[in-house]
Amino acid sequence: MKVLIATTELQGEKPDDFMRAVPGELVVDVGSCQDVTATDDWSFACARSFVGVSSGSMTTTAKVVDNVAVDARSYMGAVKQGLSARYCPECANEIASASRAIAMHWSEGTVLERNRSTIRAREHSQIQ
Repeated sequence: MKVLIATTELQGEKPDDFMRAVPGELVVDVGSCQDVTATDDWSFACARSFVGVSSGSMTTTAKVVDNVAVDARSYMGAVKQGLSARYCPECANEIASASRAIAMHWSEGTVLERNRSTIRAREHSQIQ
């Protein structure tokens, strides 16, 4: 099953990149945080990051992998358990489904970035 994991690949391609999640852990797109929606200030880290399911920490890059050890049931369970302490437990199913849909949309090995509501493939910077 395709899932998103935290990755250090292509980190540093942008000057404001950060990696606080654990490399290789499942990550999800929880959407914009309340600080962004309340103030319309898109400079918050949550406006452009994925969240680690285990650590609860953010990263600006995620990689699409096909993890044969994870099935839909164990994935949903992991996301629910990981998000219950930090986010609304009622939202876990929706977050898990949306994050799975993101992973399914992209080819395995693609490194993704998030900016506001847009998820896109991250490219290597070209030095000129």
